Amino acid sequence: MTYVVYTVRLTSASRADLVGFWRWVKARDAWFYKELPMVKSVRRYPTVVGDISTVEIWQEFEDLRAYAAYTEKVAELRRDPEWERRRVEQEQRWEFLGNRILSDAPLPPRPEERSYGVSGSAA
Repeated sequence: MTYVVYTVRLTSASRADLVGFWRWVKARDAWFYKELPMVKSVRRYPTVVGDISTVEIWQEFEDLRAYAAYTEKVAELRRDPEWERRRVEQEQRWEFLGNRILSDAPLPPRPEERSYGVSGSAA
């Protein structure tokens, strides 16, 4: 799996109305991801330290090709003025601080999971 992780800081307006903020997130997800089936899942991890509220948004993709298809589709959608107008509404809700791409580490199987041919036979 490939994960794209965005870190955003909530605006003061979002912090002042957290119920409204999460309602907006739910509605935005339904709209934003409906034409982006290559996104397998989206998870959010909020953090609050003092008056600083951030959220990590984890998008899951099958692989880097799926992420590339996502970026191509978003670029296509952004050419639609109405879609782009709605997309940039997010700037009223959060400020992007950064992003990163992660992937599952290719781990070798545990010794008990290795298959050496016929199970239970001694060589």
